[in-house]
Amino acid sequence: MNKIVSDVTSKIKINIKDCDKGSQALDLILIIALLFFGFYVNRGIIIKGLYMDDLYMWSCYGEQSFFEYVFPIGTSTRFRPAYWLLAYLEMGLIGTHIELFVPVNIIANTIVAILIYFFAKRLSGLRFFGLTAGILYLSSRFSYYQIGQALGLMETEATFMALLILYLLFLSLEGQEEMRARSKKGRVKAGHFRAALLVYFLLAFVHERYISLLPLFFLVLIFKTAKNGDLSFREKRDLFLEPVLVFFVIFIIRKLAIGTAIPAGTGGTEVTDTFNVAEALSFAVSQVFYIFGVNAGPEHLNGVTWADTPVNIKVFVKLGALILSIIVFEYLLSLFLRFRGGKEDREKLFEYVKNSLLFILFIAMCIGCSSVTIRVEMRWIYVSYGGALLLCAYMAGIIRETFDSGAETSVFFGFPANIWKKAVSLLLCLLFFAYAMLTLSNDSFYRSCFPKLYFWPDQLRMNSLTEQTYEKYGEDIFGRDIYILENSYGMSDFYGDTFFKTFDPERKAEGTEVHFVDSTEDIPEEKIRSGNILVIKEIPEENAYLDITEEVTDGKSE
Repeated sequence: MNKIVSDVTSKIKINIKDCDKGSQALDLILIIALLFFGFYVNRGIIIKGLYMDDLYMWSCYGEQSFFEYVFPIGTSTRFRPAYWLLAYLEMGLIGTHIELFVPVNIIANTIVAILIYFFAKRLSGLRFFGLTAGILYLSSRFSYYQIGQALGLMETEATFMALLILYLLFLSLEGQEEMRARSKKGRVKAGHFRAALLVYFLLAFVHERYISLLPLFFLVLIFKTAKNGDLSFREKRDLFLEPVLVFFVIFIIRKLAIGTAIPAGTGGTEVTDTFNVAEALSFAVSQVFYIFGVNAGPEHLNGVTWADTPVNIKVFVKLGALILSIIVFEYLLSLFLRFRGGKEDREKLFEYVKNSLLFILFIAMCIGCSSVTIRVEMRWIYVSYGGALLLCAYMAGIIRETFDSGAETSVFFGFPANIWKKAVSLLLCLLFFAYAMLTLSNDSFYRSCFPKLYFWPDQLRMNSLTEQTYEKYGEDIFGRDIYILENSYGMSDFYGDTFFKTFDPERKAEGTEVHFVDSTEDIPEEKIRSGNILVIKEIPEENAYLDITEEVTDGKSE
């Protein structure tokens, strides 16, 4: 008999292992699918020449030492060494291949989508929800900056770390044994919580606005220690002091490094000078509208205003909001069913509420920290959108678990709990699928409006300038005089001094000089006869440049 039981047990273990392997293989296939989708949805986005903040970032890399670049003590209004270290490594690997910034950005953003996939799958209990959430994240119009600018890697790194904090705090809040068992040294174990604190510390030096996530830690501690009789008052006090200590260390480091701990505002402004409560609330509301698919801002920041959005897209947005309302209704119904149940159901209700509050507070803090400056840019809403997708997945998980448990479900038409479970799971998948199709259609339209974004025309011009110079002549451009006619685009001397250095492995472009002139008549005759020039003409109606060197030098060069 024992032998039979042993044989059956061993077979079950083998089958479980085989299932795990199959599950892992499917996860790998879906991860690869997300990567391919990331490249597909961002096809056509190109960086060939660096512009604005990207070019300034490169100039610092090209002219400063490693320590000066990563740790700009007293020389910058922002202190982000955790990002600048990554940027330094990225630019070292990319070298003169500027076009590789976009593929790197896509891969980095896909890593965030993979985190969302696994997290949403865990929350909902359905791989379908995880995959759909990952796809919606990648296809979102909020990704424009993270893909279309070299500095987008900073936003991606910050988004990943912020969502990782949410994941670790969720594990901490969900864990039954954490903050009870003690280590050999007598210290309370809180692995996930302290891991989240470490990520929070690093995140403050990727982008300082995420310092605002501090309340999340206190929320978790309040729930974890409220009814925990295993912890003494001193142990609880020490746990609450840990986030305070981390915040204080961040404050001191920023104060020593840049002279202030208060984050700077947008566009060279100071938050302390521009902050307005009414305006901040207005910006916060606009971000909520953005998450639901409404472009609640000016055209140069979102590509197309809500007033100019086509009627069919407006209908899709409203249908999507209706679908989300149905999911929220099912979620509230699940809470009500738990409330009507016995003691075990009410304990579950408390768990659902505290976990939901974690997601809601995360979204609220991300929205809040993006609403205190002079405008709202869509890239700042990306992390809030990721949090909203995860909250939706969690609500789906609550709904499925409630009906799966049979909590008060027998009162509905007399159907057994397992029938309700299948019906509810199917309905959730159909609803989320319908929402995903509508959102994908909306984001496809919104993405077609990217050329109207504030930086897009200038990026197109820099791409064109690269095509008409470096792509056409290669390293032969170095040592030449480059004449740009008219300069109606307003390129500064900084561009002239720096732009072409990005293509030189030595980062110097020695002998290359850029001149802005009104017409070809302003080009010295001896320069034309030398043949060692390039003449570039602006094509404003196409946001482009045109090489007219042959027309100018034809028959005149020596």
